[in-house]
Amino acid sequence: MRLLRIEDSVFPKSLLISVIIHAIILVGAVALSRYIPAPQYGSNGILEMSFDNSNSPSNTEETETPTEPSDETPQPAEKQQETQNPVVQPAKNSPVPVSNQTQKPTPAETAGKKGVIAGAFDAVDSTLLTLEYKENTLNVRIRYSAGWSFLDNNEKSKLDAVTFWNPSLPNSPWVQLKVTDKYLFRESRYKHKEEFKDYTAYYNDEEETEGEVKFEIYLRTNSSEDYEITFRVKGAETFRQYRPVFMAMLKSFKFGLF
Repeated sequence: MRLLRIEDSVFPKSLLISVIIHAIILVGAVALSRYIPAPQYGSNGILEMSFDNSNSPSNTEETETPTEPSDETPQPAEKQQETQNPVVQPAKNSPVPVSNQTQKPTPAETAGKKGVIAGAFDAVDSTLLTLEYKENTLNVRIRYSAGWSFLDNNEKSKLDAVTFWNPSLPNSPWVQLKVTDKYLFRESRYKHKEEFKDYTAYYNDEEETEGEVKFEIYLRTNSSEDYEITFRVKGAETFRQYRPVFMAMLKSFKFGLF
């Protein structure tokens, strides 16, 4: 009976001591947890992951291979440009290219640049035509060859046209100068145009119809009348033969006050 009492009295004391010890341990653990850092790995840790991108295509393109330092001294910008675009000097004995040579134009090329009429004027001498036609209503003057004749007619007391030919030739070339009304002029009818001091000449290429060659020139003036001069002849060869005569007659043509 006494033994039971002792055991009853001992049990609560041991329980109390155990509780106190556990409480001390718990307080100590809490205190230590404040000063001891959290573990690097665990459920509460942060997992840091790094990936090796050495095999990725983008990294391969962006990776630059280090270059070895060059021993060459940097050149100025002008020397670098000369090195990139070297100037090739021709050899001393090499011929000069034809394209770089200064070529003088031939008389035919000069005449072509001036125009058919202006070029012909440079080649002919109108003073070789020894005869001269004079008319007082419009003060027209034009020279013609010896042995040729002319026939003129007036309309309303004013020159209308004058025709020149050689009566001794069976197929004589003939040249006609005609006065025209200015309102009938149409520039679109002509392919060529040449400007001179007293008039502007409009004309097309010569025409050949049934063996007859015709060359016609319209003279646009600043006066009250315009003029049209026509050259006709049978055969292309005869046309080329008398063409300088026709051009000399045109070169000598004058009108109005002069």
